Amino acid sequence: MTSNEHQASEHETTEEQDAEQAPTNKVFRIVCMTFCLAVTVLFIWVWHHQTQFNDHYRKATFLMRNGEAQQAIEVYHKAIENKKRTLFFSKESSVYNNLGQAYLYAGDYIAAIVYFRTVIKMAPDIVEGYINLTTAYLRGNLPVDAREACLHALQTFPKTALLHYNLACAYALEGESEKSVKSLTQAVNLNPDLKALAEQEDALTGIVPELP
Repeated sequence: MTSNEHQASEHETTEEQDAEQAPTNKVFRIVCMTFCLAVTVLFIWVWHHQTQFNDHYRKATFLMRNGEAQQAIEVYHKAIENKKRTLFFSKESSVYNNLGQAYLYAGDYIAAIVYFRTVIKMAPDIVEGYINLTTAYLRGNLPVDAREACLHALQTFPKTALLHYNLACAYALEGESEKSVKSLTQAVNLNPDLKALAEQEDALTGIVPELP
């Protein structure tokens, strides 16, 4: 075989290889483009709903500061719906806590209890959820539930004055004066300002004079 014939053969082989690789390269490019498009769409989706969440959250918080609890409740629910659609970042305990407080302010204690329980499930290491839950129990005239929740939370947060305070209220409502005095004493020792609050608390007006 002459050198020209040899070169022609090599050229034909290269063309055949290129022809075989072309479909593979095309499929690879299509896959890459599809993936990039999907990621872009997902990013826009998450960004949009996160932005909507932020807007509703701020609006609801503003409404609460102005004492418009019912309107705040509606807007907080919209915020939660948008937060759920952010897919990977759907958990935000603060909005559930704020919604619970809005229900508490509006006098819907059962709904408040539901959302404060949700807060505790989402953030069991944050004491605020337990304080709010026990407060909702007391406002709803459920002293037994308040007592049990306080005792449970105090195992994890023994130095939380407001938990001792709520426990004192629960004991007082149950007619357990001695236990109420003991719990209120612990609360005041941790936070002396709570004594003035207790003097204005209907359940504790008879307990305060017995403080040491």
